[in-house]
Amino acid sequence: MLTMSIGGVSLGQRALLARHLAIMLKAGLSLTESLAIAKDSVKGMLKNILEDVSRSVTSGRSFADSLLDHQRHFSGIFISAVRAGEVSGTLEINLEHLAVQLEKDRAIASKVKGAMLYPIIVLVATFGLGLVIAFFVLPQIVPLFIGMKAELPITTRMLIAFSALIQNHGKALLLGIVLAIIFLFWLSRQPFVKPLTHGLLLRLPIIRPITQATNLARFSRTLGMLLKSGLRIDEAIEIMKTTLGNVYYKRAMNELGMRVTKGSTLHEILEHHPNIFPMVLVHMVRVGEESGKLDETLLYLGDYYESEVDNATKALSTIIEPLLLIFIGLAVGFLALSIITPIYNITGGVRR
Repeated sequence: MLTMSIGGVSLGQRALLARHLAIMLKAGLSLTESLAIAKDSVKGMLKNILEDVSRSVTSGRSFADSLLDHQRHFSGIFISAVRAGEVSGTLEINLEHLAVQLEKDRAIASKVKGAMLYPIIVLVATFGLGLVIAFFVLPQIVPLFIGMKAELPITTRMLIAFSALIQNHGKALLLGIVLAIIFLFWLSRQPFVKPLTHGLLLRLPIIRPITQATNLARFSRTLGMLLKSGLRIDEAIEIMKTTLGNVYYKRAMNELGMRVTKGSTLHEILEHHPNIFPMVLVHMVRVGEESGKLDETLLYLGDYYESEVDNATKALSTIIEPLLLIFIGLAVGFLALSIITPIYNITGGVRR
């Protein structure tokens, strides 16, 4: 059974739908029978969509046109692969290729999210613990230090100043932090900011390998799948514009679309973007074009860059974990010095 996705159709649901339809069509069932069975095996939004698509197909419309009514939930790649399969009579094969593509996209997204999940959880937990200490622990300890007549270490004086700031303006600071986070999240999604943020993702040493490998894997596998499905290269590139997340790769797709229609080969165009398309990919594409096996070459490159995503995410985790431990260790050390040192000085003075 396909999993339910509240508010939309997930990538996993689309992959399973394509896989199930391909299996049923290969088994000899008609499209309408396959859609009826698929409809009964899902829940939520996808069930309502398949009911509408099934009625549309039964009334005589093509599967692709019926999906086009729900393009908010089915991407251009999905619809175009279906259309090409219906025209060429290879719908079950195209659906199988589509299922593989969607499963690969899901795997890449899961790897990237998984690599970022651990540091985010640690940072959020550290921030939450800091708030608890600032609002509940420090107000109980700081009066003791203020009453001391001994010279306090600089770390303790910093802690007292921070505690006073929290006591006097804590709610305003907390509100400001929350609003700043919301604003930065909103700002990062604005089109005019994406050239800056996406450019940073392609330049930062730790993040660059993941960003580049993710976009190259999606570019190679998606273009290879579309070509294998029977689309012309100009049609495939036009669809590709909506699949790549990074704005610089999207701009490259615009140039590809314009120059391919004028007769330029794919590898010649990619050569002009060495910062985002490495030479190994350009040479492989050239070999694929010269041998007439561009689709197979691109699918091979897709597998290669998917393994690069896996390696890059593992490397990111390896680098981030010790950095987080150092950060937490410094924070704990600062608190220990600030609290224990003056107490130790007082007890030492009493003994003397």
